[in-house]
Amino acid sequence: MKKDALVGLICLVGSVVLYATLDMIEDPRAITFPRTVITIMGILSALLLIQGLVMKTPGAEKGPSYPWLRFLILFGMIVLYLAVSETLGFYLSAFLFFVAVTYVMGSADLSPKKAATRALSSAVFTGVLFVLFSVILEVQTPRGLLF
Repeated sequence: MKKDALVGLICLVGSVVLYATLDMIEDPRAITFPRTVITIMGILSALLLIQGLVMKTPGAEKGPSYPWLRFLILFGMIVLYLAVSETLGFYLSAFLFFVAVTYVMGSADLSPKKAATRALSSAVFTGVLFVLFSVILEVQTPRGLLF
């Protein structure tokens, strides 16, 4: 079985399991957001499964090796983000995390203009998170230095 089809199948099964556990939530208002996210995840997983089964990729048997170093760096950054989010606060640590991830994922062709664009896009995304969590959903996020 192809890797994309296998990953799509695993994510689809995970989506079904997560959707089935939504009945454990007692407050019906709290179900809406997770149900939406899980449904979108299930649809995207099904599309990945279909794509993995239908699409033929010539030369896929011998592709480039997996970038383990980049994976380990990103995994370490996630652990560090979780460790400092309580101290720095959710929004500041999220902004720093997004900036760092964009630099790690695209450091090969870095220029001052691209660096400024990545920092600005990280700030915009952090602003979207602020509006989503603090304004619309009114969710308590970890406080910190700024909030």
